[in-house]
Amino acid sequence: MSMDTDVFIFGIGSGIGKSLFQRFLKEPNTNVFGFSRKGEEKLHEFQSKKSYVLDLTKEDQLEELNHFFQIHLKKRFQTVQKLVVYFAHGDGVFGPVEKAETKSIHSHFQLNVYSLFALCKIFHQALPTYHSTNFVFMGSTAGRIGFPESTLYCASKHAVTGFAKSLREEWKTWGAKVVQVHLGAVATEIWDSRPEFDKNDMVSVDDCAEYLLGISHLPDSVFLDEVAITPRKGIL
Repeated sequence: MSMDTDVFIFGIGSGIGKSLFQRFLKEPNTNVFGFSRKGEEKLHEFQSKKSYVLDLTKEDQLEELNHFFQIHLKKRFQTVQKLVVYFAHGDGVFGPVEKAETKSIHSHFQLNVYSLFALCKIFHQALPTYHSTNFVFMGSTAGRIGFPESTLYCASKHAVTGFAKSLREEWKTWGAKVVQVHLGAVATEIWDSRPEFDKNDMVSVDDCAEYLLGISHLPDSVFLDEVAITPRKGIL
């Protein structure tokens, strides 16, 4: 990257988020901060190349994050020119609609959807100050079409798609780049409980991360709205 950059990645505990975080560790002029339930550090100061503990299903932890950012994020405005945020967190809940449990529904939407509102409220304060801001949402082909025994997952991913599209329009005044990525089958742990799918037919996690990193290098005048990533066979 040609300018000093802050990269925040949510959901680095596994899969694409983890691979993306590891890839950004190799980038020059880049401060990368990772967040997940499996993080190693508690929030007390900004330290690049660290993974921080954050459970996005916990309201108290989101409040703590907001308080921390209000104090420390503003200090970075004078020294860091570019902000890139990847929302790679989320889980998958599958099964027939009649077996969906209320507790699972609430937890799934809290992680996949509601947390986005809390996080974007935090980053909104950065919009007028960074020279360049980029927000990348990890969606799914399940946010464009439906699949059997995936009503809950498809509903949340459709919600993410609508959220990202609306946010792009809302934040265009600030010149923010908001990118919605529709991921096809990527060989993450989410497929381990679904043996009917062959992970050899899927996009590799590291290849996907390499592509996603490239979004952070978009030229100033290029605003990418949506992109779909699929394996060779298409939608599996």
